[in-house]
Amino acid sequence: MTPVSPIYVALMAMLAKSAEDRGNDMLGRVAKVRCREILAADLESIVEILAAGFPRKTRAHWVQALEILSHRVPPEGFPRYGYMLEAGTTAVGVLLLICFPVQESGELRTCGAAWYVVPDFRSWGSLLISRSLKLGVGHMNVTPAIHTWPIIEALGLKRFCEGTFAAIPALSARSERTKVMGLLDTWRCENFAPSAADLRLLRDHEHFGCLSLWCETNDGGYPFIFKRRSVKHLPLVAQLIYCTSVDDLVRLAGPIGSYLVLRGMPVMFVPANGPIPNLIGKYFDGRPMYYRGPTRPRLGDLGYTEMAMFGL
Repeated sequence: MTPVSPIYVALMAMLAKSAEDRGNDMLGRVAKVRCREILAADLESIVEILAAGFPRKTRAHWVQALEILSHRVPPEGFPRYGYMLEAGTTAVGVLLLICFPVQESGELRTCGAAWYVVPDFRSWGSLLISRSLKLGVGHMNVTPAIHTWPIIEALGLKRFCEGTFAAIPALSARSERTKVMGLLDTWRCENFAPSAADLRLLRDHEHFGCLSLWCETNDGGYPFIFKRRSVKHLPLVAQLIYCTSVDDLVRLAGPIGSYLVLRGMPVMFVPANGPIPNLIGKYFDGRPMYYRGPTRPRLGDLGYTEMAMFGL
């Protein structure tokens, strides 16, 4: 038998001890993992973990997102920012959560806005969603990453939207007199001015960086909200955030499309479950949105969601 060098034995002992210490440290941290509400004092560490988890977004994006949440007063009993996973005193996971009332019904709903857990603690990631579901109101996830779909579905969330219809609304027919106005021009309304609730909706989303429009026709006034999106780094797309119904959007697509073209957005993305009749464009499948709760979210209403408040 070849004699073993004492130096080799010493090195192996040191490596084994180091591995044991790391393992014990990990076990200690795992034992102390907890899910709790994000507080103002946590924001710096939350920005860092989100910047690491979503490398395509800048750190400034998350700073702005948390700034928006900091100025919103959540309903009583709901978190201002969302929830975090903490191992010892270290943030290892985060779920930003937006709480808001639905425009038409006033029903409270939450929307998961960003969900990330560091690799060593991925098995605890479902705790974040479970905590949000315990709030007892409807919940949405409108921008889920592909690898999260099985987890989301295992927690009981269902799809309410399967894809996106990419339309060119300016090519639609113009069948009636329609005046399309930006929020600041609504004083020009002749017969159908926005209600207080519609004005609040339009103003809130203008503050989020959306384009808020009011369309006055012969039979009424209609709010529309869009968010500018980029495709292959070109800001050519108006993402539909809110309309009273997709039928209203189709009926008024021509004048709305002309208004958007003049602002550099010839293409409109509309959440959909298939091609939209009487709207020129193409349907793309495989971009689902999820919900859980008593009321299925309405297609055409992404108001106060991550897509509206933070953009994509």
